[in-house]
Amino acid sequence: MEIRMLQQPDLLPALHLVWEVYADTIAPTSTPEGVASFQKFIKYDYISEVWQRGELIFFGAYESGILCGTLALRPDGHIALFFVKTDRQGQGIGRMLFQYAYHYCAGYLHTDRMTVNAAPDAVERYLHMGMRAVSGEQMREGMRYVPMEMYVNLGMVNPGGTKSRMPWIALGVFAVVLILLLAFIGIHAGSDLRREIRRQRNWTYEAPDDDYGFDGDYDFDDLPYGYGSDGYEESEEEYGIWAIPEMTDDDLSYEIDDEIYEFMDDEKQSMTIQFQVNYPKISGLKDAAVEKKVNDILKARAMETVKRIYDDPDPEIKERVLGEQYPVLIDYVDYNVCYASENVISVVYEDYGYEGGQNYYVQHLRTCNISLKDGTVYEVKDIVELSDAFVEDWLARMRSEAENDLFLSEADTDTLKKALEGDSQNDVYDVNFFLDAEGIEIGFDLNYADDDENNPGYVWVTAPFTFEEMEGYAADSDLWKELR
Repeated sequence: MEIRMLQQPDLLPALHLVWEVYADTIAPTSTPEGVASFQKFIKYDYISEVWQRGELIFFGAYESGILCGTLALRPDGHIALFFVKTDRQGQGIGRMLFQYAYHYCAGYLHTDRMTVNAAPDAVERYLHMGMRAVSGEQMREGMRYVPMEMYVNLGMVNPGGTKSRMPWIALGVFAVVLILLLAFIGIHAGSDLRREIRRQRNWTYEAPDDDYGFDGDYDFDDLPYGYGSDGYEESEEEYGIWAIPEMTDDDLSYEIDDEIYEFMDDEKQSMTIQFQVNYPKISGLKDAAVEKKVNDILKARAMETVKRIYDDPDPEIKERVLGEQYPVLIDYVDYNVCYASENVISVVYEDYGYEGGQNYYVQHLRTCNISLKDGTVYEVKDIVELSDAFVEDWLARMRSEAENDLFLSEADTDTLKKALEGDSQNDVYDVNFFLDAEGIEIGFDLNYADDDENNPGYVWVTAPFTFEEMEGYAADSDLWKELR
């Protein structure tokens, strides 16, 4: 699959594709007024004119020279059209187009935000790509849509025409959940940060008026998911913690609810302080004291960054804040309960934040594995016999996941053993494990220094084992008994 920018001779075939998909999937549920507005918008004469003025940039996905999908982008990062051929939907083409557009926004347009007016049926798909709704459903010119946005990581400046070969769990996948953090910046005090970023780039854009009365806020979107007579089914690949195959026992005697900690400091005008920390809460355990202990642990694990950068800040964080012209303290945490039985719960947290300033963006993986019988928290050193044989096997799996035969080659066996025991080696290797439907994964949240020549660029990597494969390495731990 090749993703490339379209030239003027490519516009008419792209518009034909747009209309065919729209007529097949969206028009049947649209009002006559909405269909007429759409037809007027995609007239070749109009689109060609705005393309020549540089007010729309078209990308196309080609396979064997055949156009399979197209995405039109305004210079301010607004997606105006996004369509994939009906018979090619559900094959990842839309995600490739979206990723290409995202990288183009970061690397060439230097815009810190992407927006879209999503068709209601496409909202959930945009959420999976990292966008968030900024208001409820709206109607205009007979067209229903939900305004959505996502913030662009300006460090990602390498547009490419192919999918990156990143292991599904090795990277935080900036274009998905990372942007949910960056969206925080746009809610309140980050407006100052965005103004500063725009000031440094000295770049502005104003949406043009046009002969048809459109103000630049219209777009018509269909994402690559298999619409048909049986509805649609999502076949796109998940990323990060959402790619973990979950296991939840049937008929649990307790419930798992969503909790959230939110804080935004409105009083400090010279800096951005904003937190949104999501975590699970258990209710219905037989022992109230154990229930409280478990919930305190789950929340504390989620709140670790907030504590370290704000509630009880490290000296290093204090120095950064004092040295920044526009200090930024932001933390966004999401979680996934990847294993839940009567006796054990395993939770993974993804943590995104700015720890002091614009140049101190960080991502972390955290895990929490707790006995629901007594509140015991299990660590890798408690459940695995860290023999040379295990480390050798685990390292081979880590390298396979990272697709890098030299991954962790800077550390010898003894160093890796110490790291797996909990010695982070100056915070470089933060050991984690979690349970899921397929077994157990053990690995590191990685925190290399930016100038470390051994830094492979991964946020976190974990190595999978089935429960059967772990039998030869398992320590005498209650965890294994509780999983039986």
